[in-house]
Amino acid sequence: MKRILTALLALTCLLALAACGNKGGESNESIPDLNKYYEDFMSTLGADNEPAMMDLEGEMIAGYYPGLEGYETNQAVLKVAAITMVPFEFALVELKNESDAEAVAAIFQERIDSQVNGGAFYPASIEAWQKASVITHGRVVALISADASQDAAMEAFNNLFA
Repeated sequence: MKRILTALLALTCLLALAACGNKGGESNESIPDLNKYYEDFMSTLGADNEPAMMDLEGEMIAGYYPGLEGYETNQAVLKVAAITMVPFEFALVELKNESDAEAVAAIFQERIDSQVNGGAFYPASIEAWQKASVITHGRVVALISADASQDAAMEAFNNLFA
C-alpha cells in the first residue's frame, strides 16, 4: 500500500510540474498571428480603399529598418505601400527574445522620424506619418502607419493583447 501511495504521489508531482510548463525565462503567453491581424485589418478597408502593398524582403529590410536584420524573430510581417506617397506601412515582429523589444522599437521609431523629417516628401504624407505609432506588447513590436485608418489599426492591434 505504501508503494502505491508513493507512486501516486510521485505521479501527481510529475503531472503538476508538467502542467507548469517551461518557464525558463520565456514568456508562455499566447502570441497572435501577426499576418492574420494584417490581413484582417486590411480587409476592413474595402477593395476601393485598400492601398497596393508589397513585402519587404532581403536587402530591402535594411534599407527601411537598418539594424532589424540583426534580431531573431518568430514572426515578421513587413509591408509597405507600393506607391511612396501613400503613408501606409506595417512592420510587425515577434522577437525570439523580449530583451530585444526596446532596441527594435527604437529602429521603428527612427523610421517614423525619418519619414516625418522629409522622407515622406509630400506634406499630406508627412502629416499622416506624424500620427504613426510604435507599439510594444512583450516581445511583439509594431510600427503602424495607416493614414486615415490609424486609430482603427492601432485599436485592432491592441485588442489582440487585451
